[in-house]
Amino acid sequence: MSLSAVALQLLPLLAPTPLSASTILGLSTPPLHIVIAADMTGSSKNPAYGYAAQAKLLAQSVLLNQVRSGDTVTLLRVCDGVQTVGNFPFQSKNGARMGKADILRYTNALTQPCTGKGSAITAALGQARTALGRTPGVRGVVVMFTDGAILDDPKRAALGQTVQNLLGASQTRALFFAGLSPEKGTGGDSIRDSFMKALGRGADDSRVLTAGAYDLSDVYPSFAATVKKVRK
Repeated sequence: MSLSAVALQLLPLLAPTPLSASTILGLSTPPLHIVIAADMTGSSKNPAYGYAAQAKLLAQSVLLNQVRSGDTVTLLRVCDGVQTVGNFPFQSKNGARMGKADILRYTNALTQPCTGKGSAITAALGQARTALGRTPGVRGVVVMFTDGAILDDPKRAALGQTVQNLLGASQTRALFFAGLSPEKGTGGDSIRDSFMKALGRGADDSRVLTAGAYDLSDVYPSFAATVKKVRK
């Protein structure tokens, strides 16, 4: 699918606010460090769920619509370990957006389904905090696409504390969990509910935004508005 076709699909996700010329050029706001982590384990390996496609669409939307010249971008693919797909300062002439070919290349690599077992969700969040620490003084936004299934995460007992550490970092301004599964998990709870319980105090932090597998398009405008506020 071409990026122009993808962009048409993204239209319902975008906040319909007019942009000034200076904003479009990225000249009127401070830079951000944007971390995108894509959990490609579990449900993402089953084409019937369409999770990999959702993760790719979300990543493309963030790279196309939220990243501006001067921002730092970190891309993490989550399997039984954490693979850094990209970690770079994005610079462009006249504040232009990231090129379409680059967006496709990065998101294709980021959302390749995993082949092994294990889910390093907690490790990825720890790595996100480490990445933000490498750009001191720059505000950070972390996006993690995950179904929320943590039974195969060897560090799941530390998930709540890891999230607290991430939120406690001076750079962190927003943490967006997207794609959480409504399917039945353990103990009668949905996978989404079990994940939120595992977050502990972090689940109640005002900087934490969540979207389920079926309401991502409804929640994305709120995320876009959050990023806009963070830039001010």
